[in-house]
Amino acid sequence: MKIRTLLSCLLLGCLLSPSVFAYIAYRAPMDEAVWETDLSVFGCRLSQPIPIYGEAVFWQRAGEELNFTLKSSPSPMKKGKAVLVSDAPEWYPGKKLQHIGKVPVSASNTPVRLKKKLATRLLAELEKGMAPRFTRMSWFSEGEMVDVSLSSVNFRAAYRQYQACLASLLPVNFDQIRRTRLHFATNKSDIIPASKRKLDLIMQYAKADPAVNAFYVDGHTDNVAERLYNYELSQRRAEAVSRYLTKNGVSMDMITMRYHGERYPVAKNNTAKNRAKNRRVTIRLEKE
Repeated sequence: MKIRTLLSCLLLGCLLSPSVFAYIAYRAPMDEAVWETDLSVFGCRLSQPIPIYGEAVFWQRAGEELNFTLKSSPSPMKKGKAVLVSDAPEWYPGKKLQHIGKVPVSASNTPVRLKKKLATRLLAELEKGMAPRFTRMSWFSEGEMVDVSLSSVNFRAAYRQYQACLASLLPVNFDQIRRTRLHFATNKSDIIPASKRKLDLIMQYAKADPAVNAFYVDGHTDNVAERLYNYELSQRRAEAVSRYLTKNGVSMDMITMRYHGERYPVAKNNTAKNRAKNRRVTIRLEKE
């Protein structure tokens, strides 16, 4: 372990002998290491409590990419860059320590946040039986290093459940579909294929989430025509969208339709591109 400590110090760019530094190690003992899951079609969470320190969390929300965070309140790590390595546990002799890279450390209750690429690498290392380690100077003492380690004990069974959850995630989350804009051809109220695909995603989510209790459907037009005609066209567009929703299982009691004609443009009606933006129906979802 002395060699690994020295290597960690070298990776940190230490100017002093590693014997100068004290290590504060945070890790779950072998007989206490657990991986916990929180699984649903809306999101998948895989976490390990780290005694005294906090927890390590892999999480992926429907429609988004994998993330990893270290959570600690307060965090003992100094703001800057932590060295991330993949180490072999004591019962895995002969395996070489691998330097993965340096990762940002912030002064917050989630000092380490990693996106998909590095988070996926950590999962792969844990599945191999390795122990990812984050090493960084402490903020409260220049002579101390903080070493946070993840344990692979009991990881694989929980990881299989997590993978099954990922396969069942909805393609979108509520924030991605709570406000949706559907566009229309000039002087038309027919729903185009791209808008039907958006509507199908909205309905797939709404059927899975019983908290969704209202759909606000607002019809709009550009300014190419008389105002009264545009008002009627915006009504036909809103009605077409509402019919599509009810045909696919949404109760009419949950739908509120409004028609605005050309009154609320999202862009100036001075170019063909801008007028195309204004030919639209917007759908807003609400939850209980």
